Amino acid sequence: NPSTGSKISLAGRAVMVSPLLILLAAAQLLLPVEGFYFFLSKDVPRCFIEDVPHDMLVMGNYKVPRDAKDVVVFIVTEPAQGDRKHDINGEELMIHHANGADGKFAFTAHVDGEHLICAYINETHPMYRAQNFKVELSFDVGEHATNYDDMAKSEHLSAIELEVRKLVDLVRDIRSQQQYLREREVSFRDVSDSTNSSVLYWSLLQFVVLIASGVWQVYQLKTIFNSKKWD
Repeated sequence: NPSTGSKISLAGRAVMVSPLLILLAAAQLLLPVEGFYFFLSKDVPRCFIEDVPHDMLVMGNYKVPRDAKDVVVFIVTEPAQGDRKHDINGEELMIHHANGADGKFAFTAHVDGEHLICAYINETHPMYRAQNFKVELSFDVGEHATNYDDMAKSEHLSAIELEVRKLVDLVRDIRSQQQYLREREVSFRDVSDSTNSSVLYWSLLQFVVLIASGVWQVYQLKTIFNSKKWD
């Protein structure tokens, strides 16, 4: 999710989300993301957002030019505890230097929220002054980020045992996403209720000001008429 992406705005009533909708949304969030590419220059870092719950594994797959080894750096920043919004000045969760044309980096979220993934050019590298580097990037989340081939070899799992492990991990990830979406729903509802209260108080204030203005105008007109009557 690019940092310049659209944001959901709630104005008005609270939104109720059904369990089925939560389940579908959680499953959708766990689908693998198609890759994309961008050009990285020394003056303009590129940042992206992955909104994930805690204990969720995220893996980034990248391709960079062969001469860009150790030039491109990926930095993952997690949101502050209790604040799900991304923060460029937050605590750095991981720093990874591209060590070849193709590579991967992975991190496990310690807190819920928007994790900021930024690509920079290493200022200390001799190729720092190069104009642009083409970077291809994709993300896998949860079960899709796990290397089950290596797991099967290291744990000596049969084909059936491996499929069972995949299903267990998938169910765990979906339940984690469900819980996270429920918490987000509560947060959105609180924001909506707060907005409704502010709108109500503002409307009452406008009504009071309107009534006071009307009473003042009537008083002024009455004063003018009385003065003309005595004249």
